Amino acid sequence: MRQEFSIKQEVPAAIVERLVHTLDQGLEREEQVKIFFRADDIGVPGANFSRMMAIFLKYSFPICLAVVPAWLTHQRWDALTPLARKGGDLFCWHQHGWRHRNHEIKGKNQEFGPGRPRAKISKDLERGRDRLQAILKDRFSPFFTPPWNRCTLETMEALVSLGFKGISRSRGSHPYPPAGLREISVDVDLHTRREKSIDLWWDGIFNEFSRAIETGVCGIMLHHMRMNDQAFIFLEALVKILAGQEKIRGVTFADLAGLPMGC
Repeated sequence: MRQEFSIKQEVPAAIVERLVHTLDQGLEREEQVKIFFRADDIGVPGANFSRMMAIFLKYSFPICLAVVPAWLTHQRWDALTPLARKGGDLFCWHQHGWRHRNHEIKGKNQEFGPGRPRAKISKDLERGRDRLQAILKDRFSPFFTPPWNRCTLETMEALVSLGFKGISRSRGSHPYPPAGLREISVDVDLHTRREKSIDLWWDGIFNEFSRAIETGVCGIMLHHMRMNDQAFIFLEALVKILAGQEKIRGVTFADLAGLPMGC
C-alpha cells in the first residue's frame, strides 16, 4: 500500500504523539535501543533518492543502502559520490542481489530462490560483489540484502564463502543463516504494506515499532521510489524524533557486526 495522507506540510499531531508514546514505552524497559534504516533498490540517482538522503544528512543519522549491482555504473556513481562524501561513515553501501529479477516460475518472488542452480546463484553473487567493489572501492561493506527479503540456505552458504559478514531480511525469515553470517533483521516496513485502510496502516506501523524496540534493535525498511511528499514529511519527522532521543543510537550494519566501515 502506498503511503497516503491529506496534503499537509507536517505530520498530524496525533500521529506524532502516538509515535513518541510508542517509543517512550519501549525505551522505559531498555537502557539503549539501536536503530538502523535500510533503503532498498539503490543505484539510480534521482530526486527521490536525493531527498531521502538529505534527511539523513540533516540529522546526522545513519542509513544502510542496498545497492543493486547491475543498476550501478561508474557514471551513476560519479553522480552519487558527492552525497557519499558528505555522509562518510553514516552511509553503509552494501549489495542488493544482482539484477533484482525474479527467477521463480511459481510462488513468491525471489532472485536467489530454490528454482535456480547453486552454481548460477554463486556466479551472480560473486559478480555483483566484484562490480560493487570495483565501483564503490573502500565504501563497499560486506553485507547482503536479498531482493524481496528471501533467499535459500545455499545462497547464504555462498555468501559466507565470498566473504560476506551479514544478511538483512525481514525478522523471522527462514532458513536461518549459517555460522559466520550475521542476521540483521528489519522490523518496520514503511512503504510496501498491504493494509486496506490508513488506520490499519498506522496500527501495523506502531505495532511493529513496539515489538522491535523490546528486542533492543529495530530495523526500518525504506523504498524511496515509492515515496510521495507526505511519506517524506513523515520520514523527516521520524528521523528527527529518533535523533533527539538520548536512549536511541543510530547504527549501520557495520556497527552491529562490530566491523569498521568498508572492511
